[in-house]
This record gives sequence, structure tokens and C-alpha cells, in this order.
Amino acid sequence: MIEQRNLYKGHPLRPWLKLGFMDRDGLQIELDLLVDTGSSHAVVVRQELFEKLASRTTRKIRSNFGDMIGGWIQLYSKELGLVELVEGFGCDEMARSAMRSSLDFDGVVGLPVLRMLEYGGNHDSFWIRTPN
Repeated sequence: MIEQRNLYKGHPLRPWLKLGFMDRDGLQIELDLLVDTGSSHAVVVRQELFEKLASRTTRKIRSNFGDMIGGWIQLYSKELGLVELVEGFGCDEMARSAMRSSLDFDGVVGLPVLRMLEYGGNHDSFWIRTPN
């Protein structure tokens, strides 16, 4: 089983994942994303990153962080078996909110991505792994 386990980080301590994405030019980008198991959005990143990643826009939605622009982005973490198109969103305010815990965070990863894998945590770390 392939597993990624990360110690909580930030203030307050938060779960996070390092996930790979393929940008529009075919280059792989790795991002540190705060885990939000309550988010119904696969991925939300700064608008600047979203524009590098999105191959096509999908829709605009309103959230408690303001307007978010959606688009298809290529999740590309081969070691975890995650090579999927997901609908991601660009929202500077949500990314800034994640960065309040740690400046390392590029945005948020939510339940649609987490459900592609097994995930969990304990008192000191959060993990994801490929299902059996």
C-alpha cells in the first residue's frame, strides 16, 4: 500500500497533503494543501495557480469566501494512483485563509479528492493511502 503521512503543521496545527498537478504546459507542480474534510470542493488554490492549472473553465460559484471560478485541473500524483481530472477552483481569499495557519499552504483539498483514497489521522499526523 502506498501511503503519505504528514505531521500536522501550522498554528493551529492542521492536517495537510502534498499533491501533484499537471499544469497547462505539461509540467508537474507539487502543492502543499490544507485538508478540509468538510469542503465539497476537490481543490481550491490561489487564482494565479488556478490559471496555470485549469485547462478549461467550468462555472462560477459564490461561497462564504466570495466568488470562485471553477475549471478542470489535472491531479497528477502517480505514486498515489491519482491521475484524475477534477473540478478545482481559484479563490485568493480561501487560499489566504489556509495560509493563516501556515505560509506553506497553497490552498485547500476537500472531500472529493479524499474520497478517492483511504484517509485518516491520529494525535500527531494525517495520512492518505491507496485502497486495498
